[in-house]
Amino acid sequence: MKKINLEIISKLVEQKKIDEAQIELSKLGSEFYKNAEYLYLRSKIFYINKLHYIAIDTLLVALEFEKNDKSYKLIAEIYNFLGNMELSNRIMDSRSRVNAINSLKSELSGIYKK
Repeated sequence: MKKINLEIISKLVEQKKIDEAQIELSKLGSEFYKNAEYLYLRSKIFYINKLHYIAIDTLLVALEFEKNDKSYKLIAEIYNFLGNMELSNRIMDSRSRVNAINSLKSELSGIYKK
């Protein structure tokens, strides 16, 4: 049932129905706070709402629970948008992304460390 909810929320985000997606995400319980898909959707909404650094921090948390291409790609997209093409390219490259992310984590003081 909960997986279906995440799929519905994902479709709402794709359709740019951000307010509806946020409401649906808020209905999910605390058991999702360590769910990589939940965190990805949260960060996608943060990015759309121009909360770039919160989106990055949330994606770093998501990567702690599950390493997946879409999380790496979204981080790279955000850094590209912010003008850091070098970091974006390093994260997009599957051979250098782990080192790039680890370096990024060591430089940031965000919530992912807690």
